Amino acid sequence: MNHLSRITAPRMMKSQQGVALIVVLLLLALMTLLAAQMTERLHHNFYRVENQVLNQQAYWYAQGMEELAKVAIQQSTDDSDTINLNQAWATEGQRYPLEGGEAVGNILDRQACFNLNALKNVTPEADANQKPFLVAYLQALLEEVGVDSYNAEMIADSSWEYIDTDDVVQSAYGAEDSTYEGFSPPYLPPNDWIADVSEFRAINGVTAPIYEKVKHLLCALPSDDMVLNVNTLKQRQAALLAALYSPALSLSDAERIISGRRFDGWDSVDDFTTEPAIASISGDIKDKAKTHLGVSSNYFQMDTEVLVDRARIRLVALLKRDEKEVTVVRRRYGGISERISDNKAK
Repeated sequence: MNHLSRITAPRMMKSQQGVALIVVLLLLALMTLLAAQMTERLHHNFYRVENQVLNQQAYWYAQGMEELAKVAIQQSTDDSDTINLNQAWATEGQRYPLEGGEAVGNILDRQACFNLNALKNVTPEADANQKPFLVAYLQALLEEVGVDSYNAEMIADSSWEYIDTDDVVQSAYGAEDSTYEGFSPPYLPPNDWIADVSEFRAINGVTAPIYEKVKHLLCALPSDDMVLNVNTLKQRQAALLAALYSPALSLSDAERIISGRRFDGWDSVDDFTTEPAIASISGDIKDKAKTHLGVSSNYFQMDTEVLVDRARIRLVALLKRDEKEVTVVRRRYGGISERISDNKAK
């Protein structure tokens, strides 16, 4: 027995030492794994906090751009009775260097567009065969950008019915609740102002290609007024002027009027209507169009994109000018300006 004990004892000690070594190795592996996970979590938390700081910094830079836009608009309007593209607010693609990034800003006149909300209080003409002037204006505008006459008339009529305050069809090709209830998914027209021009896409007959053609000529202001500022129209917006006087003014004539405009624009609507191409238009069309013309503006849109390190934020703000100050009507955050929609929906 003593002899066997002397033989097995070293073996047991070696076996126990082997088990202890395995346990130590397992503990070491577990500790290494825990340390790696803790390091990864710490790095993730640090990265998240850093992103939050950068996003907050970009947010406040965007707010600063909004304040800068308000000051530029206010200063411009304090010095002039008109709004024109020669003033300080009329920036497009202006870049401002920032610490660790940059801000790009645009300010656009939102009265150099067709205000869809002006259709809200439009009433039918006494002559059932004649369209209300603003509905005919929208139809002509759609035709100017290449929409065929049938679809242009259907969309113009449907736009009127979509925004007007009742659910009664008052036009030849318009649509009300029953049409939209048959869509998939179904929905109802607001019969009131729309909040954003993107809602035009929901109107009966407006396809993705049509929307892309005309969206830069449309706007949705919190107002029933449709006043086109002839001092801020750009060449690419000449269709707005041609459609207003349709069919008496061609697109090429409208482009020539805009290109020949003085650097500080026209002093008044009467001054504008002395332009030869306008003065030669018959009285009825000219008189109706004149009620929708102006040389000043009360609404502007600021669109800025701020990049700070890897943080990016976009702010689009609708600004309203009155006699005393410039205020924010609404803001929209998010969205990347270069993003391209697939436009698959019908």
